[in-house]
Amino acid sequence: MSERHLALYIRVSTEEQAVSGHSLREQEEQLVAYAHTHGFDRYALYCDDGYSGKSLHRPAMDRLRSDIRAGKVSGVVTTRIDRLTRSVADFARLVEEMNLHGVFYRSTRQNFEISTAMGRLVAQMLSVIAEFEREMIAERVHENLMALAMRGELATKPPFGYCLEGGRLTPNPREARWVREGARLLLSGASPRDVAMEFNALGVRTKTGRLWTDRTVRTLFTNPALAGIAVWNRRKTQGGRRRERQPSEWVCVEGAHEPILSRDDFDAIRRLLERRRDLSPRSQGSKRPLAGLLRCGFCGSAMYAGWQVKRQAGERQKVPIYRCGRYVTGGGCTPNQVDAAEIERLVVEEILRRVRPDLEQVASAYRMHAVSDELRLAKRKRRVALTQLSRIAEALASGVMSQEAFAQEQRRLLAVLEDCREREQRARDFARPEVWSEWVREVCTRLTDDVDLERALLLAAVHEVRVYRPKRSREVDVDLVLRLE
Repeated sequence: MSERHLALYIRVSTEEQAVSGHSLREQEEQLVAYAHTHGFDRYALYCDDGYSGKSLHRPAMDRLRSDIRAGKVSGVVTTRIDRLTRSVADFARLVEEMNLHGVFYRSTRQNFEISTAMGRLVAQMLSVIAEFEREMIAERVHENLMALAMRGELATKPPFGYCLEGGRLTPNPREARWVREGARLLLSGASPRDVAMEFNALGVRTKTGRLWTDRTVRTLFTNPALAGIAVWNRRKTQGGRRRERQPSEWVCVEGAHEPILSRDDFDAIRRLLERRRDLSPRSQGSKRPLAGLLRCGFCGSAMYAGWQVKRQAGERQKVPIYRCGRYVTGGGCTPNQVDAAEIERLVVEEILRRVRPDLEQVASAYRMHAVSDELRLAKRKRRVALTQLSRIAEALASGVMSQEAFAQEQRRLLAVLEDCREREQRARDFARPEVWSEWVREVCTRLTDDVDLERALLLAAVHEVRVYRPKRSREVDVDLVLRLE
């Protein structure tokens, strides 16, 4: 076995320690001087720069413990015991490991010997003091951060849509535009996965430059910061894992910074996401309006969305259906099969009869976003068409384009401009109260024309639908439980 060496361990975690005489350079000088004075020619430096002493999970500490277990270390030296650890339990663990492998420990400023009972007692008392100091520092830091949070001045990692300026969150114009677009999609009935796929297809990346997932979309749109609310003390680290505190312990500051989304939109999105999360995993991203909401009235299991092949006029046609999930997987119930279009129509008619005023508000908010998008799209298409008209005119004048090709392209671009004019006119018409009211009445009577809107309204309004149909020859009996009542 190779000759063992003396381990010189140094650590620093904050500027306060450096100012107090615990800088890495000063620690190293003291330990090297100790090695030379006591005749140790073989020594190795183990340095943890910027790591707290509350845990043993540090790169240099992991390497030191590995070398001790491998029999490469004869002794460990630090300037003070709190450089090694600030936890009584961790210190006891290290002492046990050192004694087991015949390794001594020295502190250049605190003289004791861990191989004797008295030395271990002194060392444990010093480690208790070190742990007490760490907890006192943590409490002071906590109080200072709490005060900053209450004033809305807490410097934090900005979420997507924001940047940090002077300790405050300010909207990032480029990212905020995509936050609003994602909110529009979610309010229009899109799932978090749909939003993630849309962002990825358009080349939008997260703050860290990664692709979006349904989880990152959920995390973003449940962050109160989007509504101008600063939340601190929401989570804590316990046992190496991040855990959420009780809401009563949160520090919430309203109006701490400029919001990207209105409070109403943020709350509506949060409710929709919570509703989707309550659904079964296979139904969360489904385009079927009632997926995850239908229950078999006989056994209570979820009803699966599927297809049935029928022959009409000699041709095979796939018809969407729902049927009892227990019957599909194990045959433990009746088929309880219903035509998807029929059950969706029945549910929508019942909702419109019972909660029409609530649905009119949701439909109005949905259409408001759609109209805004229509205006923006029409303006962009008109701008592009006018630019192209100018270019083909220059090409014709320079002889690059023939008269026939010019006339054909001109007709196409003029048609685009006319379509843009009609789109803008329709959007302006919706600003008139009578047109807007008429549209709301129409959309509530013909809700199934828009699948995404229908899905959004059903998720917001319906808790569950129990279906009873023991035989296909029988009419469908439905028991509807609404969330808005």
